[in-house]
Amino acid sequence: MSSVVTIKDVAKRAGVSIATVSRIINGADNVGEQYRIAVRKAIEELEYQPNVVAQSMKKRAFRTIGVIMSDFSVPFFEKILKKIEKAYRKKGNLVLFVNTYDDPEIEKNGIQFMVEKQADILIISSTGVNEDYLFRLQDSGIDIILIDRRSKNHLFPSVYVDKRAGMYQVLEYLTKMGHKEIVVISGSRQLTTNYDRYSGASDFFYENSLDPNMVRYFFGSYSEEYGYSVMEELIQNEKLPSVIFVGSIVLAVGVILCCKEHHIRIPEELSLMSSGDFALGRLIEPRLTYVYDGAEEIGQYLVEMIQASFEKRLEKRSTVLRPQLILNQSVRDLTKGEV
Repeated sequence: MSSVVTIKDVAKRAGVSIATVSRIINGADNVGEQYRIAVRKAIEELEYQPNVVAQSMKKRAFRTIGVIMSDFSVPFFEKILKKIEKAYRKKGNLVLFVNTYDDPEIEKNGIQFMVEKQADILIISSTGVNEDYLFRLQDSGIDIILIDRRSKNHLFPSVYVDKRAGMYQVLEYLTKMGHKEIVVISGSRQLTTNYDRYSGASDFFYENSLDPNMVRYFFGSYSEEYGYSVMEELIQNEKLPSVIFVGSIVLAVGVILCCKEHHIRIPEELSLMSSGDFALGRLIEPRLTYVYDGAEEIGQYLVEMIQASFEKRLEKRSTVLRPQLILNQSVRDLTKGEV
Protein backbone atom coordinates (compact mmCIF):
# COMPACT_ATOMS: atom_id res chain seq x y z
CA MET A 1 0.00 0.00 0.00
CA SER A 2 1.19 3.53 -0.79
CA SER A 3 0.48 5.14 2.59
CA VAL A 4 1.57 4.02 6.04
CA VAL A 5 -1.07 1.88 7.74
CA THR A 6 -1.60 2.67 11.42
CA ILE A 7 -3.09 0.74 14.29
CA LYS A 8 -6.06 3.12 14.05
CA ASP A 9 -6.68 1.91 10.49
CA VAL A 10 -6.66 -1.69 11.66
CA ALA A 11 -9.08 -0.93 14.50
CA LYS A 12 -11.48 0.81 12.11
CA ARG A 13 -11.37 -2.06 9.58
CA ALA A 14 -11.91 -4.69 12.31
CA GLY A 15 -14.62 -2.69 14.05
CA VAL A 16 -12.88 -2.72 17.41
CA SER A 17 -11.02 -0.28 19.66
CA ILE A 18 -7.36 0.63 19.29
CA ALA A 19 -6.77 -0.90 22.73
CA THR A 20 -8.19 -4.23 21.53
CA VAL A 21 -5.87 -4.28 18.51
CA SER A 22 -2.93 -3.50 20.79
CA ARG A 23 -3.85 -6.32 23.16
CA ILE A 24 -4.10 -8.84 20.35
CA ILE A 25 -0.80 -7.74 18.81
CA ASN A 26 0.88 -8.11 22.19
CA GLY A 27 -0.56 -11.55 22.80
CA ALA A 28 -3.07 -10.77 25.56
CA ASP A 29 -5.29 -13.73 26.42
CA ASN A 30 -8.29 -11.76 27.73
CA VAL A 31 -9.72 -10.95 24.28
CA GLY A 32 -12.67 -12.70 22.65
CA GLU A 33 -11.88 -15.02 19.74
CA GLN A 34 -14.25 -13.15 17.38
CA TYR A 35 -12.26 -9.95 17.94
CA ARG A 36 -8.97 -11.80 17.48
CA ILE A 37 -10.12 -13.19 14.12
CA ALA A 38 -11.40 -9.79 12.93
CA VAL A 39 -8.15 -8.03 13.85
CA ARG A 40 -5.94 -10.66 12.23
CA LYS A 41 -8.02 -10.44 9.06
CA ALA A 42 -7.72 -6.62 9.04
CA ILE A 43 -3.94 -6.84 9.56
CA GLU A 44 -3.62 -9.17 6.60
CA GLU A 45 -5.86 -7.11 4.31
CA LEU A 46 -4.14 -3.84 5.17
CA GLU A 47 -0.64 -5.39 5.27
CA TYR A 48 -0.10 -3.71 8.60
CA GLN A 49 3.38 -3.87 10.10
CA PRO A 50 3.33 -3.32 13.90
CA ASN A 51 5.75 -0.67 15.11
CA VAL A 52 8.53 -2.50 16.91
CA VAL A 53 9.19 0.44 19.23
CA ALA A 54 5.50 0.73 20.12
CA GLN A 55 5.35 -2.99 20.83
CA SER A 56 8.34 -2.83 23.11
CA MET A 57 6.72 0.05 24.99
CA LYS A 58 3.56 -1.99 25.54
CA LYS A 59 5.71 -4.70 27.07
CA ARG A 60 7.02 -2.20 29.60
CA ALA A 61 6.70 -2.76 33.30
CA PHE A 62 4.47 0.29 33.88
CA ARG A 63 0.79 0.47 32.98
CA THR A 64 -1.78 3.17 32.32
CA ILE A 65 -4.67 3.64 34.74
CA GLY A 66 -7.62 5.74 33.53
CA VAL A 67 -9.85 7.38 36.14
CA ILE A 68 -13.13 9.06 35.18
CA MET A 69 -15.13 10.75 37.96
CA SER A 70 -17.70 13.51 38.22
CA ASP A 71 -15.58 16.11 40.05
CA PHE A 72 -12.12 15.61 41.57
CA SER A 73 -12.49 18.75 43.66
CA VAL A 74 -15.03 16.89 45.83
CA PRO A 75 -13.18 15.49 48.89
CA PHE A 76 -14.57 11.98 48.27
CA PHE A 77 -13.09 11.69 44.78
CA GLU A 78 -9.92 13.57 45.72
CA LYS A 79 -9.15 11.07 48.49
CA ILE A 80 -9.66 8.13 46.14
CA LEU A 81 -7.44 9.60 43.41
CA LYS A 82 -4.67 10.32 45.90
CA LYS A 83 -4.89 6.72 47.16
CA ILE A 84 -4.46 5.38 43.61
CA GLU A 85 -1.64 7.80 42.80
CA LYS A 86 0.22 6.99 46.01
CA ALA A 87 0.01 3.26 45.36
CA TYR A 88 0.80 3.19 41.64
CA ARG A 89 2.29 6.41 40.27
CA LYS A 90 5.41 6.05 42.43
CA LYS A 91 5.96 2.67 40.77
CA GLY A 92 6.18 4.36 37.38
CA ASN A 93 2.59 3.73 36.27
CA LEU A 94 0.72 6.46 34.42
CA VAL A 95 -2.53 7.73 36.01
CA LEU A 96 -4.83 9.69 33.68
CA PHE A 97 -8.02 11.33 34.88
CA VAL A 98 -11.07 13.13 33.48
CA ASN A 99 -13.78 15.21 35.18
CA THR A 100 -17.29 14.67 33.74
CA TYR A 101 -19.50 16.77 36.05
CA ASP A 102 -22.02 13.96 35.43
CA ASP A 103 -22.45 15.02 31.81
CA PRO A 104 -22.95 11.83 29.72
CA GLU A 105 -21.40 13.39 26.60
CA ILE A 106 -18.26 14.51 28.45
CA GLU A 107 -18.14 11.05 30.03
CA LYS A 108 -18.31 9.35 26.62
CA ASN A 109 -15.52 11.56 25.29
CA GLY A 110 -13.50 10.75 28.40
CA ILE A 111 -13.93 7.03 27.85
CA GLN A 112 -12.84 7.38 24.23
CA PHE A 113 -9.82 9.40 25.36
CA MET A 114 -8.79 6.60 27.72
CA VAL A 115 -9.21 4.02 24.95
CA GLU A 116 -7.07 6.07 22.58
CA LYS A 117 -4.40 6.34 25.27
CA GLN A 118 -4.58 2.54 25.56
CA ALA A 119 -5.42 2.52 29.25
CA ASP A 120 -4.89 -0.93 30.77
CA ILE A 121 -7.73 -0.38 33.25
CA LEU A 122 -10.58 2.10 33.49
CA ILE A 123 -12.06 3.25 36.82
CA ILE A 124 -15.29 5.20 36.51
CA SER A 125 -18.05 6.79 38.56
CA SER A 126 -20.61 6.20 35.84
CA THR A 127 -23.61 8.33 34.87
CA GLY A 128 -25.22 5.11 33.64
CA VAL A 129 -25.86 6.48 30.15
CA ASN A 130 -22.72 4.96 28.59
CA GLU A 131 -22.83 1.58 30.32
CA ASP A 132 -23.56 -0.37 27.11
CA TYR A 133 -20.39 1.16 25.65
CA LEU A 134 -18.44 0.28 28.79
CA PHE A 135 -19.78 -3.27 28.64
CA ARG A 136 -18.57 -3.64 25.05
CA LEU A 137 -15.14 -2.38 26.07
CA GLN A 138 -15.06 -4.85 28.94
CA ASP A 139 -16.07 -7.61 26.54
CA SER A 140 -13.19 -6.60 24.25
CA GLY A 141 -10.66 -7.06 27.04
CA ILE A 142 -10.39 -3.76 28.96
CA ASP A 143 -10.94 -4.09 32.69
CA ILE A 144 -13.65 -1.68 33.88
CA ILE A 145 -14.22 -0.91 37.57
CA LEU A 146 -17.26 1.05 38.74
CA ILE A 147 -17.01 3.06 41.95
CA ASP A 148 -19.55 4.92 44.11
CA ARG A 149 -22.39 3.87 41.80
CA ARG A 150 -23.68 0.49 40.78
CA SER A 151 -24.45 -0.63 37.23
CA LYS A 152 -28.02 -0.60 35.96
CA ASN A 153 -27.95 -3.48 33.49
CA HIS A 154 -24.50 -5.08 33.35
CA LEU A 155 -22.03 -6.89 35.58
CA PHE A 156 -18.80 -5.04 36.32
CA PRO A 157 -16.28 -5.23 39.15
CA SER A 158 -17.53 -2.48 41.47
CA VAL A 159 -17.29 -1.02 44.95
CA TYR A 160 -19.71 1.46 46.52
CA VAL A 161 -21.55 2.40 49.70
CA ASP A 162 -25.17 1.19 49.87
CA LYS A 163 -27.13 4.41 49.20
CA ARG A 164 -30.47 2.67 49.67
CA ALA A 165 -29.59 1.57 53.19
CA GLY A 166 -27.98 4.95 53.83
CA MET A 167 -31.17 6.87 53.02
CA TYR A 168 -33.15 4.53 55.25
CA GLN A 169 -30.78 5.28 58.13
CA VAL A 170 -30.98 9.03 57.49
CA LEU A 171 -34.78 9.08 57.68
CA GLU A 172 -34.80 6.78 60.66
CA TYR A 173 -32.51 9.20 62.50
CA LEU A 174 -34.30 12.38 61.40
CA THR A 175 -37.78 11.15 62.34
CA LYS A 176 -36.41 9.97 65.68
CA MET A 177 -35.22 13.56 66.18
CA GLY A 178 -38.77 14.77 65.51
CA HIS A 179 -38.39 16.05 61.93
CA LYS A 180 -41.50 15.78 59.76
CA GLU A 181 -40.68 18.33 57.06
CA ILE A 182 -37.66 17.03 55.16
CA VAL A 183 -36.09 18.21 51.91
CA VAL A 184 -33.66 16.04 49.94
CA ILE A 185 -31.39 17.81 47.42
CA SER A 186 -29.28 15.63 45.15
CA GLY A 187 -27.85 15.20 41.67
CA SER A 188 -29.40 13.96 38.45
CA ARG A 189 -32.48 11.74 38.75
CA GLN A 190 -30.97 9.30 36.21
CA LEU A 191 -28.09 8.28 38.50
CA THR A 192 -28.41 4.93 40.26
CA THR A 193 -27.25 6.74 43.40
CA ASN A 194 -30.45 8.79 43.50
CA TYR A 195 -32.70 5.93 42.44
CA ASP A 196 -31.30 3.99 45.39
CA ARG A 197 -31.87 6.90 47.77
CA TYR A 198 -35.46 7.24 46.63
CA SER A 199 -35.95 3.48 47.03
CA GLY A 200 -34.47 3.62 50.54
CA ALA A 201 -36.93 6.38 51.48
CA SER A 202 -39.82 4.35 50.07
CA ASP A 203 -38.70 1.33 52.11
CA PHE A 204 -38.60 3.42 55.27
CA PHE A 205 -42.05 4.99 54.89
CA TYR A 206 -43.69 1.71 53.89
CA GLU A 207 -42.14 -0.33 56.69
CA ASN A 208 -42.95 2.29 59.33
CA SER A 209 -46.43 3.20 58.03
CA LEU A 210 -45.46 6.86 57.65
CA ASP A 211 -46.54 9.47 55.12
CA PRO A 212 -43.99 9.67 52.26
CA ASN A 213 -45.06 13.28 51.65
CA MET A 214 -42.91 14.22 54.65
CA VAL A 215 -40.08 14.41 52.10
CA ARG A 216 -39.75 16.77 49.13
CA TYR A 217 -37.14 15.86 46.51
CA PHE A 218 -35.04 18.17 44.34
CA PHE A 219 -32.95 16.42 41.69
CA GLY A 220 -30.55 18.50 39.62
CA SER A 221 -26.77 18.54 39.68
CA TYR A 222 -24.02 17.94 42.21
CA SER A 223 -22.92 21.53 42.35
CA GLU A 224 -22.66 24.44 44.76
CA GLU A 225 -24.87 26.48 42.42
CA TYR A 226 -27.70 23.95 42.50
CA GLY A 227 -27.64 23.70 46.29
CA TYR A 228 -27.77 27.49 46.52
CA SER A 229 -30.63 27.79 43.98
CA VAL A 230 -32.84 25.22 45.74
CA MET A 231 -32.24 26.88 49.12
CA GLU A 232 -33.10 30.28 47.65
CA GLU A 233 -36.28 28.85 46.10
CA LEU A 234 -37.37 27.42 49.45
CA ILE A 235 -36.80 30.78 51.16
CA GLN A 236 -38.63 32.79 48.50
CA ASN A 237 -41.62 30.41 48.55
CA GLU A 238 -41.65 30.45 52.35
CA LYS A 239 -41.59 26.65 52.42
CA LEU A 240 -38.56 26.13 54.60
CA PRO A 241 -38.38 22.57 55.98
CA SER A 242 -37.07 21.67 59.42
CA VAL A 243 -34.14 19.79 57.88
CA ILE A 244 -32.32 19.41 54.56
CA PHE A 245 -30.37 16.34 53.51
CA VAL A 246 -27.96 16.84 50.60
CA GLY A 247 -26.52 14.05 48.46
CA SER A 248 -23.05 15.62 48.20
CA ILE A 249 -20.90 17.98 50.20
CA VAL A 250 -20.74 20.44 47.28
CA LEU A 251 -24.51 20.87 47.59
CA ALA A 252 -24.04 21.57 51.30
CA VAL A 253 -21.70 24.43 50.41
CA GLY A 254 -24.42 26.09 48.34
CA VAL A 255 -27.04 25.61 51.05
CA ILE A 256 -24.78 27.03 53.77
CA LEU A 257 -23.79 30.06 51.68
CA CYS A 258 -27.44 30.86 50.98
CA CYS A 259 -28.29 30.46 54.67
CA LYS A 260 -25.51 32.87 55.63
CA GLU A 261 -26.71 35.48 53.14
CA HIS A 262 -30.26 35.22 54.51
CA HIS A 263 -29.15 35.03 58.15
CA ILE A 264 -30.63 31.56 58.68
CA ARG A 265 -28.91 29.85 61.57
CA ILE A 266 -27.92 26.17 61.46
CA PRO A 267 -29.25 24.21 63.32
CA GLU A 268 -31.39 26.69 65.33
CA GLU A 269 -33.61 27.56 62.35
CA LEU A 270 -32.67 24.84 59.87
CA SER A 271 -31.01 21.47 60.39
CA LEU A 272 -28.58 20.20 57.75
CA MET A 273 -27.26 16.73 56.99
CA SER A 274 -25.02 15.53 54.16
CA SER A 275 -23.64 12.56 52.31
CA GLY A 276 -19.93 12.98 52.96
CA ASP A 277 -18.06 15.64 54.92
CA PHE A 278 -15.91 18.67 54.20
CA ALA A 279 -12.18 18.10 53.70
CA LEU A 280 -11.58 20.21 56.82
CA GLY A 281 -14.87 19.37 58.48
CA ARG A 282 -13.58 19.90 62.00
CA LEU A 283 -13.14 23.60 61.26
CA ILE A 284 -16.82 24.05 60.34
CA GLU A 285 -19.27 25.31 62.97
CA PRO A 286 -21.56 23.64 63.73
CA ARG A 287 -19.85 20.34 62.94
CA LEU A 288 -21.81 18.61 60.18
CA THR A 289 -23.82 15.43 60.76
CA TYR A 290 -23.25 13.21 57.74
CA VAL A 291 -23.28 9.76 56.18
CA TYR A 292 -19.69 8.57 55.89
CA ASP A 293 -18.93 8.09 52.17
CA GLY A 294 -16.43 5.24 52.58
CA ALA A 295 -13.65 7.03 50.67
CA GLU A 296 -10.83 5.36 52.62
CA GLU A 297 -12.28 1.86 52.24
CA ILE A 298 -13.20 2.33 48.58
CA GLY A 299 -9.71 3.65 47.88
CA GLN A 300 -8.12 0.60 49.50
CA TYR A 301 -10.42 -1.79 47.63
CA LEU A 302 -9.47 -0.03 44.39
CA VAL A 303 -5.76 -0.43 45.04
CA GLU A 304 -6.33 -4.17 45.50
CA MET A 305 -8.63 -4.43 42.47
CA ILE A 306 -6.13 -2.63 40.23
CA GLN A 307 -3.43 -5.07 41.31
CA ALA A 308 -5.80 -7.96 40.63
CA SER A 309 -6.38 -6.55 37.14
CA PHE A 310 -2.64 -6.32 36.48
CA GLU A 311 -2.31 -9.95 37.56
CA LYS A 312 -5.32 -10.95 35.41
CA ARG A 313 -7.39 -12.18 38.38
CA LEU A 314 -9.95 -9.37 38.71
CA GLU A 315 -13.42 -10.76 39.41
CA LYS A 316 -16.70 -9.34 38.09
CA ARG A 317 -18.43 -8.86 41.42
CA SER A 318 -19.83 -5.99 43.47
CA THR A 319 -18.47 -5.02 46.87
CA VAL A 320 -21.19 -3.15 48.77
CA LEU A 321 -20.14 -1.25 51.89
CA ARG A 322 -22.49 -0.54 54.78
CA PRO A 323 -23.24 3.16 55.36
CA GLN A 324 -22.39 4.78 58.69
CA LEU A 325 -23.98 7.85 60.29
CA ILE A 326 -21.57 10.30 61.90
CA LEU A 327 -23.56 12.36 64.39
CA ASN A 328 -22.46 15.89 65.20
CA GLN A 329 -24.20 19.22 65.88
CA SER A 330 -25.95 20.28 62.65
CA VAL A 331 -29.27 18.50 63.31
CA ARG A 332 -31.60 19.87 65.98
CA ASP A 333 -33.50 17.48 68.29
CA LEU A 334 -37.07 18.73 67.94
CA THR A 335 -38.37 16.26 70.51
CA LYS A 336 -36.53 18.23 73.22
CA GLY A 337 -36.39 21.62 71.63
CA GLU A 338 -32.61 21.43 71.96
CA VAL A 339 -29.62 21.28 69.63
